[in-house]
Formats: sequence, structure tokens, C-alpha cells
Amino acid sequence: MDWLKGMNSVTQYIENNLTHPIQYESLSRIVGCSVYEFSRIFSFMAGMSVSEYIRRRRLSQAVFDIQTGNDKIIDIALKYCYESPTAFARAFKELHGTTPLSARKMGVPLKTYPPITFVLTIKGVNEMNFRIEKKESFKIMGLSGYENGECKTGDSLTTLWREFMDNYNFRLWNGGGTDNYHTAPFWQVAAYDFQSDGGRTKVIIGAEYKGKKPDGMTVQTVPAATWAVFTISSPTGIDYVPAAYTRIVTEWLPSSQYERDESVPSLEVFHGGDADSPEYQWEIWMPVKNK
Repeated sequence: MDWLKGMNSVTQYIENNLTHPIQYESLSRIVGCSVYEFSRIFSFMAGMSVSEYIRRRRLSQAVFDIQTGNDKIIDIALKYCYESPTAFARAFKELHGTTPLSARKMGVPLKTYPPITFVLTIKGVNEMNFRIEKKESFKIMGLSGYENGECKTGDSLTTLWREFMDNYNFRLWNGGGTDNYHTAPFWQVAAYDFQSDGGRTKVIIGAEYKGKKPDGMTVQTVPAATWAVFTISSPTGIDYVPAAYTRIVTEWLPSSQYERDESVPSLEVFHGGDADSPEYQWEIWMPVKNK
């Protein structure tokens, strides 16, 4: 996939569908990656989330409808996929600083956000450390939930991680004591499915399964696959993970002999250490197949 062409195809698709519901699955399919990966890469490259970009474009176009036409505000709200004129007016004022009715007056200052165009930049200066591994099918146990693609503090993914760290991490890290849930080497792993559910990506956060699990955890089988394993030296917060995925998908994949294997979830693997340290090392396991 030519990522420059693919991302510009995404923004063109959004432009063509501003008056229709836009599904994250449709956007990620254009560039050939999972919803989870796409949402992070778009946010990193565009400087805003996908939903925020769509919101700004719809409200920018709504200005022209308000100022140049005679349509009712409720009709314009419905046209741009708002459920009610109240929700539309609230979003409009948040962006433009005035109400839709006031925007019909001459001389009212308003904002516009033009469509994004992704352009070529010089990359590849910094090295990327990776290895190729073939691994038989294995199982992971963990807390299961959904990630909504926005990667915001306080969202369902953050809540899931907090529950895991508060209630399960210590028990698994220490081998479960007499329960013997896990044997070394310890894998703290998050698996993100390629297939999503209504724009949400299924995620399971836990560790490699060795035959016994704590109550409240589920077990998921990861199929046999070839993996491109990238060692990342950075903290693991939301300011760093999207940058790592962006480099892998936009720099490494296009120049390699591989493409992403969409039938297998991607993994994030964490070992012991200070995850807030710039020297902390963690891994992204990207399932790949020959082009």
C-alpha cells in the first residue's frame, strides 16, 4: 500500500461522505490496517483524532449551507448527521463561537477547516530495530473489552488497563504464588483484533496462558503466524504508541517484502521496568505475510 496515496484517499472518502455516516472500518480498509492502528496513525499524522477531523469538516461545510441557502437549521443539522438541532447548535458554537442562527448575519466571524492533504516528508533517519519470528499458535489470558479508536484518557481502554494493573498484574508477575498462573518469561500483552465491531476494536489485556487463569479473565487463541517484532525504546503513554505504529506502517512495511496479515491480531508486549522511562523497551508484534 502506498501510504501517502492511501491516506489522501481516506480524506477524499470523508469529503464524499460528510452527509452520511462514516464507519472507521471503511476508512481503515482503504489503507489496509486495523481500526486500532489506523486511528492512532491518523491522529499522529493529522494532529487530531479521526472523529474530530470529521466534526470540523462537517461544521465547516455547514457554514456555507447556513449562509448561502434557506434551509432550516434542523434540516442542516440532520444533513450533517447530527441527531438533533440542539446537538448541532452546541457543536457549532463550540467550534465557531456563535450559534447557527447568528451565523446567518453578515459580518459574523467564523472558522473554516479545509480538507487535509498528506504530503511526502523525508523519513528514515532514525534506525528501526526489528526481527522476524515464526510462532506457533498460543493462548493469552486477560481482561477483554473494546477500544473506541480515540485513545483518550478515561476511555474504555484506559479503564481496562487500570483494572488489570490494580487487580491482576502483581499476581501474574509473581507467578500467581501457589496458584501458578504463569511461568517465566513473563509476557504482559495487549492483543488488538483486526476485525472491529462498529468502530470499536476488540482488545484483551493480560499475559500468556499456561493452563490456569484467575477468575474474571478470558482466554483467546492467537493463530500461528509470522511476526515482525519491533523493539521500541520509549515510554508507553498515548503520546508515544501512535508514533511507533506510524513509523512501522508508513516506513517499514512499504519498504519491506511483507504486508500486514489481517487475519491475526497485533500485539503489544511489555516486560519489567519503568514504563515511564525514555529508556524503557517494549515491543510491537505485527503479523505479516509475503507481498
